[in-house]
Amino acid sequence: MPGPVFLEGDTVTLRPVDEEDIEFIQRMMNNPTVWRPALDINPMNDNLAEDFFENVLTTEEDVHCLVCRDDDPVGHVSLSQSQYGPTETSRARSAELGYWIAPEHHGQGYGSDAVNRIVEYAFTDRNLRRLSAHVGGFNDASIALLESLGFVHEGTQREAAWYRGEYHDMLSYGLLRSEWQNSE
Repeated sequence: MPGPVFLEGDTVTLRPVDEEDIEFIQRMMNNPTVWRPALDINPMNDNLAEDFFENVLTTEEDVHCLVCRDDDPVGHVSLSQSQYGPTETSRARSAELGYWIAPEHHGQGYGSDAVNRIVEYAFTDRNLRRLSAHVGGFNDASIALLESLGFVHEGTQREAAWYRGEYHDMLSYGLLRSEWQNSE
């Protein structure tokens, strides 16, 4: 069973990732409909899953939460340090948004609810002023989710991603707190 509720959405709760969640994370990271769009092509065995838990999912610098429907995990959402490093990130008060939902739960609004809630947390509770997100140009559902929440397309890295035997563009999106406040 996932850990205690950290944030509540309308249909999902966000909970800290705990050690007993490693099996779910590992199973999802080995699911092609999760790892292919995330562009993470390596399989995750038990040792790698434990290492991922210790070195990525439970650091103090980033926020990683399981997305849960009732007591069942259905996905993951995160706020990670910006590519510009911890000093610049804290000075600029920005983070990178990441998320995925288990394929059997696609189309039920869980991703929108979870991302909306973590965005609110980022701006209201963490006092961030900017969020970024990066998505493959082939991922229409993720693009639609970001745009529905007010994220603005800020740039394109042409043919920067290899997905299913073809090169695709990587799209950069951003959302400023001032834009988010005006959309509420």
